[in-house]
Amino acid sequence: MEGELVLKDMSAASPAAVGFYGLGFAATFAGLLNMGMFSDALMVIAMAITLGGIAEIIAGLQLWSKGDTFGASAFTIFGLWWIAFAYINLAPAGIFSAPMEAASATSMGFFTLVWGLIATTLTIATLKIGLKMLTVVFVVLDLTFFSLALVFFGMFPLAIAGAITLITGLVALYIATALVYDSVGLKLPL
Repeated sequence: MEGELVLKDMSAASPAAVGFYGLGFAATFAGLLNMGMFSDALMVIAMAITLGGIAEIIAGLQLWSKGDTFGASAFTIFGLWWIAFAYINLAPAGIFSAPMEAASATSMGFFTLVWGLIATTLTIATLKIGLKMLTVVFVVLDLTFFSLALVFFGMFPLAIAGAITLITGLVALYIATALVYDSVGLKLPL
């Protein structure tokens, strides 16, 4: 009816937007760092822990309770990836009073290669979900992991891998914003 106020039931809201914002901010700043836009990594580590890690894990755990196995698995494991990434970068500085040697380029190459393979298996699943932008973010995520693996193996320029990572971040930020807009009735293509 005209003039009638209808409130949307927000009890079924999806935490996916927060997860995509987490990925988006962490990847955007990691990409900018790797492109040489700034040299201090502390902000990237902070983004990796808080937004890439904690925010994605929280979104993943909330999606478990909604029965979304794909979203729960993807956000939770990639959130844990960001925490592992932060730890790998902080451990040589003596985090937890136990300084460790820095990870070798070879070990980091295999670390990112295996994560790229896992991301690719999830990319295949996105084709069944039917959201084009979800598939796009996973394809550029795959490219991010594989390009970083090649960087660590000494076969690819870091700046180009950074640009790919930046694209991953921007696509994830777009998806997050589209999901938020959708919740208030504004439609962006997904």
